[in-house]
Amino acid sequence: MFKTSPNRTYHKSSKRKQIDPTTCERDYSADEIEFMQALERYKTSSGRKFPTCSEILEVLRSIGYEKIQTRAIHAVATLDELERAVEDGLR
Repeated sequence: MFKTSPNRTYHKSSKRKQIDPTTCERDYSADEIEFMQALERYKTSSGRKFPTCSEILEVLRSIGYEKIQTRAIHAVATLDELERAVEDGLR
């Protein structure tokens, strides 16, 4: 259906395109670059082009991320009470 110009030759690469954060238009943080590189390593080693959510979670855990439990924060009436609450939380 699509015709190519006789002067052009298209080669299908057998290698996957690697993400190169240095050529993107936005600046990525070190954490973002670390995650992208870890995900690319996973894709290359597993041969999976589109990892599942479970596999992405596995990659995140492999680079040290873990879910932390959040504590409920209660409203504090004064600055003194807030400072005491912070100090108590640090002990």
